[in-house]
Amino acid sequence: MSRGLLIPCLIVAMGAAVYAIADASLPPVANETVRSECGDCHISYQPQMLPQRSWRKLLDGLGDHFGEELSLEGDSRQEVLRYLLDNAADVSTQKQARKFLRDLGSGDDPIRITDTPRWKKKHRELPESVWSDSRIAFKGACEVCHTKAEQGLYDDDDGLRVPGPGGTWRRWEDD
Repeated sequence: MSRGLLIPCLIVAMGAAVYAIADASLPPVANETVRSECGDCHISYQPQMLPQRSWRKLLDGLGDHFGEELSLEGDSRQEVLRYLLDNAADVSTQKQARKFLRDLGSGDDPIRITDTPRWKKKHRELPESVWSDSRIAFKGACEVCHTKAEQGLYDDDDGLRVPGPGGTWRRWEDD
């Protein structure tokens, strides 16, 4: 290859690599109210993981939020709802958001990310021993295994570790 073509080819290749990495992730939650209100108890989930109808149902049911009575009133509630709806899977342009919608029926409105077909498909090969490990409080504790979940990175090759025997951590290798 001539030197005249080498630099443009490298630039294109680097751009494609950056695009591929960005396309395999979700943007981190950018709203401080969402991060503080939701992130006090669990990871601030990226809104691209659920459609708008699920976020509405979730916020409408805060009186019994997975066994806890929560409240979110006034301006804070409106701000959280607006952020979730504006960035939900069914209005997002993110490739990963479309993957969360792919096998979700038009009438399906899960309020647990762990109830989405995408989550189930990605976690189907994990042995039951992973879920019974004391370091995992519940299946939605993404940040335990996906160490870069807050940044929106859930890639198998970047920051993923799963509980192993005897309190160890190990990389997960798909067989």
